[in-house]
Amino acid sequence: MATATPQQNPVATKRSESLLFVIAIALSLAALGFRRPDAFTMPWFYGEEGRDFFADAYNTGWASLFNTANGYFHLYPRLMANLGVGLGVPVERMPWVNLIAALLIYFVVWRTAWKRFPGSLAARFFAVAAITLVPLGNEIWMNQTNVQWPLSLLIVLSLSGRRPRPTRVNSVVQLVVLCLACFTGPYALVLAPLAAWSAWVHWRERNERGLEALAAPAMVLAAALIVSLSLSSHGSVQRTDGAFDPFNPGFVQAAFFQLWFAMIGKGIHTMSLGAQCAGLAIGIALLIALWRQASGPSVFTRMALFAAGLQFAAVLVSYRGQPEFLSPYYAGIRNFYLPAVLVAWAALSAFELKGLRSTALAATLMLWWCAQTAFFAGQQRFRDTPVSVDLTPLKRGEAVEVPIDPQGWTMRLEPRP
Repeated sequence: MATATPQQNPVATKRSESLLFVIAIALSLAALGFRRPDAFTMPWFYGEEGRDFFADAYNTGWASLFNTANGYFHLYPRLMANLGVGLGVPVERMPWVNLIAALLIYFVVWRTAWKRFPGSLAARFFAVAAITLVPLGNEIWMNQTNVQWPLSLLIVLSLSGRRPRPTRVNSVVQLVVLCLACFTGPYALVLAPLAAWSAWVHWRERNERGLEALAAPAMVLAAALIVSLSLSSHGSVQRTDGAFDPFNPGFVQAAFFQLWFAMIGKGIHTMSLGAQCAGLAIGIALLIALWRQASGPSVFTRMALFAAGLQFAAVLVSYRGQPEFLSPYYAGIRNFYLPAVLVAWAALSAFELKGLRSTALAATLMLWWCAQTAFFAGQQRFRDTPVSVDLTPLKRGEAVEVPIDPQGWTMRLEPRP
């Protein structure tokens, strides 16, 4: 007599999924709190968040929504700055609004990754955790200036992740969020080839949702055109001067760091150039093997690897005059964050983590990342005491220079009529 297979309880399964998602969020919040403890206890303006986004909103109003910095748009932080000013939030309270706005974006990215990342439940858990656990030396979280990096992950998920349930509300929300991601940072332009590939894949499927599936690639390509026009009028996308030299050993070092920094850790700087070249060759071979591992109907692994390559190539072009600057210790989040997360996502989607051995290996790597974050990267603090700002000169019709983070930066507030 055949034995009946036990049926899974849908309610219990849903509860387990929700619990695992909550654990992933708790782990991510713990990592953010460890790295930037002062951001949660005494937040203050950081970089362009104060000098450009809030100051422009305060001085010129909603017209600043379309301003650019470094030649590209920052729609989400400028939107939050203008909302804060429009609602009459006091200047000294605005950093708390920025903190909440940053946490909101992180939650949207975590939720989208949980819903749209292809693979097993374990793979989705590690995919969400990787968003904030990738160890980087210069990792400045919890501000509107750098929220563009995790926000750009939504572009990759929209182009290559699992499709959400086809409801009108879902479609509208997804497109609104994608619009914020495309116009917060230059990543629509960087990922334009991925959008073209995604459009071709969706068009080839020729299913009943073909036109709807093409909406995300179409938006990214349209945003890429607008960003390219903005950057061309800005005049340059280079961060350093000098001619491009493909034989500069700094590029080998940068590529080696990119592939192995999160795996090897702090001792990576002590390796000789010969060892770095050998490590780079091994890393490229592993990436090729990972690309070939991605067989079957899902192309997410290959798209994630392609997106990682596009981002890193954009970094090399941007710093073409001084590749030695591409160090995870000095410019980690700017150069290394997105490719590191995308390569991790590619591995998670390729191996799916359905067995105990692969899940244990991923957990071991995640613990190693946590250890590196705690002992190698460490905390990033800007202040130990709250900031006190005297804005009384504004009432006398005088402009005020307000000190912000990092040290030496200021934002200029003009008297309002």
